[in-house]
Amino acid sequence: MADKRKDHRGRTLKAGENQRKNLSYQYRYTDLSGKRHSVYSWRLLPSDKTPAGKKDGKSLREKESEIQLMLAQGINGFGAEITLNEMFEYYIVLKKHKGKNLTKNSVRNYKAMYHKNVEDDILGHMKISDIKKANIIQFYENLKEKGLSYGTVCFFHKLFSAVFNMALDNELVRANPAKRALEAIGGTHKKKNALTKNQQDGFLLYLNRQDRDLYRKVLFLIETMCRISEFAGLTWEDVDMKNRIITIDHQLQYKSYDGKKAEYHINPTKNTHTRKIPMTDNVYDILCEIRKFYFILKKDHCIGGKKDFIFLSGSGGLINDSGFNYNLKKAVKKYNDTAEFKIDTISAHILRHTGCTRDAEDGMDINVL
Repeated sequence: MADKRKDHRGRTLKAGENQRKNLSYQYRYTDLSGKRHSVYSWRLLPSDKTPAGKKDGKSLREKESEIQLMLAQGINGFGAEITLNEMFEYYIVLKKHKGKNLTKNSVRNYKAMYHKNVEDDILGHMKISDIKKANIIQFYENLKEKGLSYGTVCFFHKLFSAVFNMALDNELVRANPAKRALEAIGGTHKKKNALTKNQQDGFLLYLNRQDRDLYRKVLFLIETMCRISEFAGLTWEDVDMKNRIITIDHQLQYKSYDGKKAEYHINPTKNTHTRKIPMTDNVYDILCEIRKFYFILKKDHCIGGKKDFIFLSGSGGLINDSGFNYNLKKAVKKYNDTAEFKIDTISAHILRHTGCTRDAEDGMDINVL
């Protein structure tokens, strides 16, 4: 039996793999029509580092996995009948973030955005080999005509760029038609400004006098810098009152998946990270105040095995971002009637920015922040 080929590190190479004289890696395969193809990479495995001065890209093994999946599904090289809709489905299965598969929640979000805006559009049914830059630009223009934000256009631009890059890596197209297509579209991202110290103090003073429940929620969001979905999902099991620590390891979201009626779901946090947040004195006092009456007045809610949610809506229901932001905007509108330091825009996300800004102003180390 012939010796198996190895790379310069002594790692055994699979069938079809070899290492070239310049130390790059090559994978050769035969498509469904019998034509031979080659793909290249400076890295064999995803964990390998790209040599200094060389162009970064997917590792050879990652490219091989994509090729094998597509061949198994009958997708060939140039001239294939694969549509953008089909290519998106392969992309969403194979896409990785920092070497890991997307979370189920992220996959659902990608699919929901795609199915709502692209799947039934002419672009979705076009063969990827026929799609030109002009088609991509027209799709972006159509999104804007529908009243969708520039941020949404940017989302689809990033998505299309990645989908076509995958197709390009696997020789399904000769070029990426999304490249520089966004440059033809006018618009800018709306900047989400944090509240100034005067605005924050004025608004909190107003809420403390007019709406104690909303006051507690706003102050908690500013001082913990939680996302609204993390805040909504907090339960009494997540707080250690003795050691004054809050654990963030899940979020509560109100969403519709796969065309079903919108429901509450418990999902992992963004990037599936668990955070430990020390309580400020204000946060500790807020939790103590709520706890005094919570288990007497509480409403029973159980979502995904989670119960005893700390923060509820004014009617005793669970919190969702749209409902919370609506009530927040109503409060700001009334506040502005007599306020010295008026607030132009407000949302739960702006409260998060505000908390970060205050900590930065107080000199918190940027890595800790």
